[in-house]
Formats: sequence, structure tokens, C-alpha cells
Amino acid sequence: MIGRERERAQLFDLLTAARDGDATTVVLRGDAGIGKSTLIEALEREATDSGFRTYGCVGVQSEASIGMAGLHQLLHGTLDRVGGLPPQQRDALLSAFGIGPDVAPDRLMLSVALLSLLEDLAGEQPLLLMLEDVQWLDEPSLAMIGFASRRLRDVPVLIVASCRDEPPAPLGTLRLPEIVLDPLPRDAAARLLGETNPALGPAQRALILDEAEGNPLALIELARGLTGGNPAQQTAVHPRLPLPERLERVFAGQVAALPEPAQDVLLIAAALTGSRLDELTAVARRLGLGLADLAPAEEAGLVRAAGSELRFRHPLVRSAVYEAAARHRRIIVHEAVAGVLAAGGDQPGAAWHRAAAATGTDEAVAKDLDQAAETLAARGDTGAAARSWARAADLSATDEDRARRFAHAAETGRMAGLNAAAARMAAAAIQTSTDPLVLARAALAEESIGITTGAIRRDPLEVSSFARRAAAEATAEAPEGVILALSLLFSTATYCAAYGVGPDVRRQIAEDLRAVAGPMENATTAGAHALLDPARHGEAALAHLRELPETYTPVQVLALGLAAEPAHDWVLAGRYHAAGTRLARRQRTVGDLATGGVVLGRALAAQGRLAEALAAAEEGNRLAADLGEDFLSALGEAVVAHVHAWRGDTEQTAAALARSRALGTPTRVDMTVWQRWSQGLAELAAGRHWNAYIELTAVCEIPGLGLLAIADLAEAACRADCAPQFRQRLATARQQAASFSSPLTRMLLLRSQALLADDDGEPFFRDALAVPGADDYPLQVARTRLVYGEWLRRQRRINDARTELAVAAAAFREVGARPWLARAEAETRASGVAVPDDAGIQHSALTAQELQIARLAAEGRTNKEIADHLFLSHRTVGTHLYRIYPKLGISGRTALRDALAGLA
Repeated sequence: MIGRERERAQLFDLLTAARDGDATTVVLRGDAGIGKSTLIEALEREATDSGFRTYGCVGVQSEASIGMAGLHQLLHGTLDRVGGLPPQQRDALLSAFGIGPDVAPDRLMLSVALLSLLEDLAGEQPLLLMLEDVQWLDEPSLAMIGFASRRLRDVPVLIVASCRDEPPAPLGTLRLPEIVLDPLPRDAAARLLGETNPALGPAQRALILDEAEGNPLALIELARGLTGGNPAQQTAVHPRLPLPERLERVFAGQVAALPEPAQDVLLIAAALTGSRLDELTAVARRLGLGLADLAPAEEAGLVRAAGSELRFRHPLVRSAVYEAAARHRRIIVHEAVAGVLAAGGDQPGAAWHRAAAATGTDEAVAKDLDQAAETLAARGDTGAAARSWARAADLSATDEDRARRFAHAAETGRMAGLNAAAARMAAAAIQTSTDPLVLARAALAEESIGITTGAIRRDPLEVSSFARRAAAEATAEAPEGVILALSLLFSTATYCAAYGVGPDVRRQIAEDLRAVAGPMENATTAGAHALLDPARHGEAALAHLRELPETYTPVQVLALGLAAEPAHDWVLAGRYHAAGTRLARRQRTVGDLATGGVVLGRALAAQGRLAEALAAAEEGNRLAADLGEDFLSALGEAVVAHVHAWRGDTEQTAAALARSRALGTPTRVDMTVWQRWSQGLAELAAGRHWNAYIELTAVCEIPGLGLLAIADLAEAACRADCAPQFRQRLATARQQAASFSSPLTRMLLLRSQALLADDDGEPFFRDALAVPGADDYPLQVARTRLVYGEWLRRQRRINDARTELAVAAAAFREVGARPWLARAEAETRASGVAVPDDAGIQHSALTAQELQIARLAAEGRTNKEIADHLFLSHRTVGTHLYRIYPKLGISGRTALRDALAGLA
């Protein structure tokens, strides 16, 4: 391997490390022909000799490549092992391959299933996975393999991916280690040329070295083309083309020299996604050809059989074959492939090959692609479904059909996490259509993408006008227009609340909502009004939300939970978010589960249920990161920071806030509140009262949500000598909360008044503690008791102070709120009561995820059941339990229930 000795040694070292259990993924990056495939072939031979099991797939640049072709190719031959996976993961993979139950799995479930399968296989024998030309690998396969590569730990797996050195980098977001293949130095190039073509004369040798630019494939192929010819003439054929194009022309010339039947079978192989020999044989037979016709191409070294597949000598050979073929020949081949796939039951594949053969608009093929999209969506391959609808749109004969299909593509693309592409397709539908229902459907997809990603979106009033037009199309027999319109207006109301849209726009949307809903009044309409005008409608919405709906989807239940938040009924909001999360888990809608985890964590944090809030928010974060929902992750990190701020975990608070700010957008009102409230709470806990005052003032300037921090600001203001400035802020807050019956805001406002009243504060303290329903917010009750106890001690009412401080300390100790516990204990000591040295927090050494796994295991669930519940591999669950037992000082599962009792 002349000139690649260093890179070869690097790969072999990684193979040795993988065999010892150090899972690694590495990217081989370089130009076409630079030697990536040669290195991978050498690595495969070494791995086989070292006892590895090897699997591979090759990205193919094809007009008819859809679905999860790369994953199918990679896992071909492993499907007999799928039965050992956790049930949901097993069903997801089998459904995706079209050979199992129709469960419509989403990509995250498939990704976890792939991870579990790889861990199982590696548990028996080391694995080498070879992914060649990943720049052409289908996006779903690439995303799932990337997911697995990030999570493989302590297992004997080496993943080697090769890609061309050109943007965009297909695995760039994973920040994987790379081995970059540069052109060979001239001396190494000369040695390679001399070894492969020793008969060349000096002039030919010099010319080839100049033309090949250190590219090994070019050295070999240009020399092959020059043998027996005039060097100057041969190399000057395409002197201005980049090297890959020149090589492609060289290969095209070699193909053109073959007999016509050999060229036709090569074209079939180039048109097929994976070049499987059985499919190749069937298509060739339809055209009166056979594998025997390939013999001249094999003799020329252009292709070779490898197991059950035909492999081209280089990807440039495949592209040369396809691009050099006349259009009419490509059409004949695609139609033949479509016939074979249709006969084998692969309707989506057949539809895509018919589309590749189509010229101009073709409504019949577009309808085939519609059917393909529905089939793919049912299998959970929503990304391929979106591409099928988009291709159908391209083939549509009318603007309205084109727009309708783009709207479907936008919705399924959003479900697949292809947000940028989905937004473009939604915009195309809106630009093309005049159909109110299509406009509303596309706008709803845009809305959903905008809310979860923070992307710039359409003006709310324009969206509201789409809702009005859709509702006007509704009839008693066809109510879809009203249903779409209400969903769209609710989504717009959510946007207005999240981004602090001005009152004039909100009033107009509220008028549109009344016009669409008419006399209808239910949880959806009441919730939308609450989000648009919390002061007027927030409290009224709660009456419509007391009973959880039974027929709603997860996203609808979660949305209604948001409607309980403007009136600060965080207990009711938490009930909805918990119900939506349970429903999402049961229905395996992982995107909704990610949203549910974050918003449930937020509601629990507002209630002061810290351990549960952290577990929910961290699960939502993990899933949001897996789905690429950076904005949702940012909100989740802010909730995580809030829990750590309560607990006095300074470094973890700062780290979570840094992650949140890096991911999020400052224009989101809710994001600003939770980020700055968490920062202010941390500053207050650390005794930096002026810093706390600055942060918390910014929070309380935000109407509605800012009420959450009003009592913290009161405490910071009093301790930073800013009480006079705070009085007006408190008056404004009382006006904002006047229409709410929220026990939380009433208690916080009374506590704030008590702190300002100084020596006359006792009535307000007592009233705050007597608020009905305040016990649903135990940490805020404890904070009220703490400052009341401090006030009592200053009044020299020591016995009364001791009582309040003891109850507050117990509450802080239970949830691990260290800074507040330290204050309570310091006040207790100052009141003359000794506090034992061991009275501190018995805090769990487990992470939030470990605690979640431990609790599920304590309920009696198996590792596979826990894996399905949390979207983890079952081996990951086992690894966590192995670490949990010594942390809890136990030896096994049976002792978990007792060990978990009482942990903060």
C-alpha cells in the first residue's frame, strides 16, 4: 500500500483497540480515487483474519434511491437476530424492513433498535462496520448509524465511514475523529506508478505524474489509457475538467469499448440501489440479458462479484456508466427494474423507478408515489415518505395537486425531523396553492416547525387568515376545515405567548378565533384564549381543563397543558403534561415524548418536585438531542439548571445554563424566564444579592410568567437595599395576578409583601401560609417558613422561630435544597438549638437517568421492558444497573426498593 502506510497503521491500531472493547467511529475523508476504498479493503481483510464479523454498505448516487437502503444493506444477514431485541425495538426493525407488524415506528425507536442489535452482535464477536461513500447514503440510515455510533461504549465495534472531501460533510455534526487522505507525494506516486505500470517510458511517466496530481486511482487509470497511445493526445482530451470528471470520462471510454449487452447489464447494476445479484438477474432476464453478458466487464476489471452483490471497481465507474447512457436506455432499464420490484411486492421502490423513467409531468406516476408515501409512512420511514410526496409534487400536472403533495411532504418531513426541508416544502405549498385546506395544512406544519426550532416564521396574522379561510370551507359532513383552523389558531396562540407578541396582534387573532369557533366553547378554544390574553381568560380556561380528554392525541394533550400555565395552575398543567407523556410513550411518538419530558419537567420544577423534574427534563433533553431539536433541548437545559440552582450545585447550574444559551434563542419569553430565573436563584442562594436582583428584575419585567420569580426578587431587593425600587414592581405584579386564583402566585405575593413590611410583616406571613392549595408547592411553602422563621428570630420570638425553621429544614432536606437548608440550620443554631453534624441531606449518588432506571427495576420490570420504556438499548440498562448497585450499597435487584426509599 504505497504512500498509505501511516493511515493503514492508524486503522489497524483502531481495530486492535476495538477488539479490546474500545468502540470507535472514524471518518476516512478524501477526494475520489484518493485510496479510501483500498484502505477499507485492507482493513476488512485484517479484521476477518483477527476474528471480526464484518458488515458494510455503500452509498449510491441514484435517481431511484429511497427509504433506508443503507440500513437494509448493512443489516442484510442479521435479521435472524432481531427476535432477541426488546419487543418494541424488534417490531420497529421488522416493520421498517416490511417483514413484520405494521407499527409505524419513528426514527428514534429504529435508532435504538439498531444500537441494541449492534451491541448484541458485538457481545458475541467483534464487529467491523464499513460505510463507504456516506455522502450518498440515504439520510435516515446515516442518522440512525450516527445515533448508534455516539452511544456505543465498552463494546468491540469499529465503524469506518468514508466520504469525499467536499461540503456538506455528511457526518460533520458528530465531530468524529478523521483520517484525511491527502494526495500522494511525488516520490510515492512515482513508486506506485512504477509498480503498477513498469513498462511506461520516461515521458509517459512524467506526464502521468503531472496529470494525476498524486491521486492513486488517476495514476492507474490514466496509465491504463495511455498504454500504446500518444501521451500528449490522451491526456489533453479533457484538460480543463476537474480530476474526478476526467476519471469518469476515462471510465466511460472503457465502458464504451465493451459489447452492447455488457453495457446494458452494467446500466442495470448502476440503476439499482444495491446491485444485488438476484435483482440484477431478474431485471436482466426481462430485457433478454443475463449475468453471462457481464463477462467482458469483469475481465476489464470494471466490476466483480462480492457475495450476493455486484461491486463496481470504484463509484466513479457506476456514475460513468449511468451518466454516459442515452436517456432512452435509462428509461427502459428503470421501467424494467420497476416491473421486477412490483412483482416482488416492493411498491415504493417500483414507484421511484417509474418516477426515474418519467419525462415531464405524469399524474399516473405521481399517484404511484402517493401510494408509496403512505406505505413508507406506515412503516415509520417518514423521511422517505416526505421525499416520495415531494417527487410526486414535481410530477403533478396541476398547481393544486402539486401544492397538496408538498403539504403532505411538509408534514411527514416535520415528523421525520427534516425541519429545513419540510419548511421549504410548506412554503412551496403555500406559494402554489389557493385551496384553503392545503394552505392551512402547510401552515400548520410551518407553525409546528417554528415553535420547536425557533426558526423565523410567517406573520401570525397571515397564519390566522389561513385559519379563517379553512373554516369557511367546512360543512357538517366535512368538518376538516374547522378542525384545521382551530389547531392552527391554537398553535398561533402558543407562538404569541412564547414570543411575547404585542396586544394588537393578539386581539386580532382572538377575533378570528371567535369567528371560527362560533358558539363552540371547549378546552381548545378556551386554552387558545388563555394563551392570547391570560389576564382576561386564563382563569376561565381552567374550568374547561379540569377533566382530561380521552380521545386526544399526545400533542393535543400537551398543548392543553400549556393552556393551564398562564393562570399559574402548575399542578393542572403537570397533570396534562404527565398524561400526554404517558400517551406518547404508549403510542411510541418520540417527538411528543421529548416535548412532554421538557414541559413536564418545567411544571414539576415550578411545583418544587425537584427529583421528578430533573428526571423528566433530562429524558426530554436526551430525546430532543437525538431528534436534533436544539431549541427544545435549550428549554430543557434551563429547567435542569433550575433544579441544580435549588440544590446549590453551582458548577452544574452554570454548565446547564451555558448549554441552554448556546442552543436557544433569546427572543423566546419562556426561555428567558427560565434561564434568568435559574441564574437569579443561583445568585440568591450564593448570597450575591445584587447580582440576583439584576437577574430577577429582568424576569419580573415579563408579564405573566415573571410572577414566578416575584418573591425571589423581593428577597434579593430587601437584602441588596433596593426595597424602595421594588415596591412599584410588586404593585404591578399584584395587578397582573388579580384575576388568578392560583395558590402559588397568591402565596408568593403575600410573602413579598411580608418581606417589604419589615416589623409589620407577620399578618402577611400567616396569610401566605394559610393560602388554600399552597401545599401543592412545598418548596415555596418552606421558603416562606424560612423567611418567617428568620423574622421571628429577629423579633426575639425564639420558640416560634424554631418551629418554623424546623419544618422548613425538613422540607429542604427531603429534596436536597442545600443552600436553603444551610440557612435554616444556621438560623436554628442562632436560636440556641444544636444541629447534629449528620443532619444534612442524604442525597442520592445516582444520576437522574440512573434513578429512573433504578425505580423501574424496583417495580419489577426486566431490562428489556425498561429499555423499551426509556428508548435505550437493553445492554445500556444492564450497564447502568451494574453501576447503580454499588452506589446504593446493595448487591442486586431485590434490594432496590428499600435502598431507594428516602432518597432526595
